[in-house]
Amino acid sequence: MITRLIAMSLLLVTIVSAEEMAFIDQMVIKVPIGDKSLQEAGEYLKNEAKKRGIQQVGYSPLYKEYQALGLSNIRHVEIFQFCDAKVAKALTEYNMSFAVHIPCRVSLIEDEQGKGWFVMMNPMIFKSSMLSPDLQKQAACACGKLMEIIGASATVAQSTNQLAMDIDQTVVKMQISEDISIDEAIDSLTLHANDLNVKRVGHQNLTKEYEKLGLPNIRRTEIFQFCDAIVAQQMLRDDIRYVAYMPCQIAIVEDEHEQGWFVMMNMDMFIALFLNDLIKNSFIYWLTVNEV
Repeated sequence: MITRLIAMSLLLVTIVSAEEMAFIDQMVIKVPIGDKSLQEAGEYLKNEAKKRGIQQVGYSPLYKEYQALGLSNIRHVEIFQFCDAKVAKALTEYNMSFAVHIPCRVSLIEDEQGKGWFVMMNPMIFKSSMLSPDLQKQAACACGKLMEIIGASATVAQSTNQLAMDIDQTVVKMQISEDISIDEAIDSLTLHANDLNVKRVGHQNLTKEYEKLGLPNIRRTEIFQFCDAIVAQQMLRDDIRYVAYMPCQIAIVEDEHEQGWFVMMNMDMFIALFLNDLIKNSFIYWLTVNEV
């Protein structure tokens, strides 16, 4: 039986201290697109990733969701997702917590002044000692290419390594009951998301990617992405850096004992770090995976 709740907590309109804002600055990379138009910047990102052998595996045009809902004051927001399946497999086998941060997301967003930005999570915030030298090299290569494309300085990113976060602190892991199959757990996840009107906007079946590449010792790995466009728009009005963690992801990962797990970002940690001074308009969506 699955005995606890997975929280998809999206909180709006916050006031944070200067110290907390500096912490957010270190967790997120934000780079102006320069003299490119938003459309040109999007094409540039995709083309440069392709040239470097980085596969685009997902795409979430949030601005189109805004339009479909008839929202006002729409700003351009696109989320591009990239993944190297071999690196993803190696990382999740080493520690399934990495599944929360796969695929790599690079967002293209327009601020309230109409200026365009590339935004992504800073991959240098995790302790380098967590990985073997070979895995460090593989992960740095994949992330470094994306940072190079958007014009982020690896030197600046590495200077934030004083954060030295343990990746296990950033996630919540919940074991799927032994009497429930992974397929049944996925059905339950999808059903409850539908019940709560939380839209599924993406799905990466890494298992199939592993099979296509002929990789050995394949374990089930699937990543589901959910988003409420109205909540997302209000969060991004508060601070465009929140887009680095959109859409919300829940991964299903099979361990070496063929046991399935739900893995998602630890929103309690996120709230404690950044959202202590919440003043109004808190929208909390609880995605509950009950007994099946």
